[in-house]
Amino acid sequence: MAASQNKQKLLLPIVVGVVLLVAAGYFLMGLLSSEKEEAGRDAAEAALAVASAGTSPAPTTPEDIARVLDEAKAANEKGQLVAPEGANAIELYLRVLAADPENRLARDALNELMPYATDRTDQYITEGNIPQAERALELLRKADPSSSVILTTLAGKIENLRRIQASRETEQQALLAEQQRVAQQRAQAAQVQPETTAPATPAPAAPEPATPAPSTVASTQPPPAAATPPRPAPAPALENRNFQLTRKVEATYPQRALRQRLEGWVELSFDITTSGDVTNVKVVNSLPKREFDREAIRALSQWKFRPRIEDGKAVTASARQRLEFKLGR
Repeated sequence: MAASQNKQKLLLPIVVGVVLLVAAGYFLMGLLSSEKEEAGRDAAEAALAVASAGTSPAPTTPEDIARVLDEAKAANEKGQLVAPEGANAIELYLRVLAADPENRLARDALNELMPYATDRTDQYITEGNIPQAERALELLRKADPSSSVILTTLAGKIENLRRIQASRETEQQALLAEQQRVAQQRAQAAQVQPETTAPATPAPAAPEPATPAPSTVASTQPPPAAATPPRPAPAPALENRNFQLTRKVEATYPQRALRQRLEGWVELSFDITTSGDVTNVKVVNSLPKREFDREAIRALSQWKFRPRIEDGKAVTASARQRLEFKLGR
């Protein structure tokens, strides 16, 4: 009897151990399955983003990825950041991320290129090249959608340029119509002008000419045309434009995070006053939590903007911005 009880006591831990092992196996299988599904969704989303940008299909093999990285590096060295279409550095790095969302080389390169690509887009705006500026802005949105302030500023500049060009076209059309009207009036006046008759040769004077009776000679010239009253000047259109970034202050890397080699980001919401100052800065989300919040708030509070204009008046605007904290490689 005692031997039977001892066997039962020995079997019980073994059975419990087997049950725990089976449960752990099912749990690990579920984790692996969910990770594969998540990675598949990320890759599909990245591929969709690249396809919507009008680029070539994403590379499918490590050799293809290495080749596209080389092409992107060469385009960067040539200064082809956002053009020509399909063969610029931004689009090529996006193709790499479409195939390998965790590719560190492509992600770091995009982060480094963003300021230069932003300047190139701004240059297109200065040159008045709206189609190129809009295409470059769309690439920036796909490369770093978290930089909402910079993207909104560029979009506002493009919209303002579009209004200026439309206003100039309207003025040119009005000037051309006025010139055509004046030319038509002159042509009509020339048609009613009387023909000039050559004077007859005078007869020889008589020895004692009689004094001619005074006579009234009617003028053959048409009466002067009435002056066209000046057209009233059109009322100036009230200005409307979005806020624009004028000064950016970089955040200081926290010493504790620097020692621990930590990287992360902070997403902030804030208001832009009518004088262009930043107020009401709040942390929306961050990773790691509270590690970089203080430095992000301190830096963003020092940014300056041109305020939003609605119907010719400055108004308060709200915005969001994501600040990245990355260590140099």
